[in-house]
Amino acid sequence: MLRKSDDGKNFTGNDQFEGYCKDLANLIAAELGIKYELRIVKDGKYGSENPDQPGGWDGMVGELIRKEADLAIASMTITSERERVIDFSKPFMSLGISIMLKKPIK
Repeated sequence: MLRKSDDGKNFTGNDQFEGYCKDLANLIAAELGIKYELRIVKDGKYGSENPDQPGGWDGMVGELIRKEADLAIASMTITSERERVIDFSKPFMSLGISIMLKKPIK
């Protein structure tokens, strides 16, 4: 999430972001002893199949496939289509959304 200041100051680099995903990135970087750069995906999308894009995907998934990004930290839904082309970690967030339907009568 983009960080806003009370005094109108513009933040730059990783300081312009805040929230759970940013905190998670900080923890991972500290544990691994690495530096990293956060940025928003160029097209603003999570990723869906798109034959007009190189690699056949747009969004974060496409950037990972095309090696324009090393990893993505986001509240992205894990789908079978995405799992075919990228690897996911164990989920770190669950919204508890489910689908319910009437049980068939026998």
